[in-house]
Amino acid sequence: MMSVQVTPTGDSSRRRDPSRARGGHRQSGFTLLELIVVIAIFAVFSLMAYGGLDSVLKTRRQVEAAQTRLAQLQKAYLRLRNDFQQVRNRPARDGFGDLQPALRASDRGDVEFTRGGWRNPLNLPRPTLERVAYRYEDGKLIRMSWRVLDQAQDSKPVENVLLEDLEDLRWQYLDAQREWHPRWPPDTADRQPAQIAPPMAVEITLRTKDIGELRYLFRLGIDSGRTGESPSAETAPQPPRGDISEASE
Repeated sequence: MMSVQVTPTGDSSRRRDPSRARGGHRQSGFTLLELIVVIAIFAVFSLMAYGGLDSVLKTRRQVEAAQTRLAQLQKAYLRLRNDFQQVRNRPARDGFGDLQPALRASDRGDVEFTRGGWRNPLNLPRPTLERVAYRYEDGKLIRMSWRVLDQAQDSKPVENVLLEDLEDLRWQYLDAQREWHPRWPPDTADRQPAQIAPPMAVEITLRTKDIGELRYLFRLGIDSGRTGESPSAETAPQPPRGDISEASE
């Protein structure tokens, strides 16, 4: 039997080079310019996101600060209203033994009065009346109270800052003739100061740095030695308006 041997000729006799086969496919990836563009776009979006987040956080801080300030003003209003509604017509002696009217006030933003309703849950040997004062100093409204009604020379008040960041403060007091006065007892009083009953109503005007001007009108308690009831805040005549800065001059 004859055998035929075929000898490969031409390109079929060559082996394929793997490196050539791989080189036939184009490699994929990012060029340097494409990376720079992507990074720039990412940076722009990051700045936009940070700016939006920062704006949200600032707004949140402003809202929280406004809520805190509003809570302080509401607390101060309730404290003032509670004090003036408990005013009593009971004169008291100061540290020098001089008899002072039940309510006295200067035109410098200070007011001092006798109030009732001082709670005594422990049944301590003390009255339910106390001496309370408000003082305006360095942009602060300070409340002071004494442990004794008739003070001695060594009597010291308990102080509590009620409001801060005030630009100015002014008090006005309504008498029985429905006239407003910047101090109490008024200059037109024809009796001894200790014999002057408390006013019928009190108005406080506050000028704040952040909110502006606020006015609170309080009716005093009816137990103040007068005949009849005090006018309500709605029926009391409005005090004369003027530049609030006059109160501090």
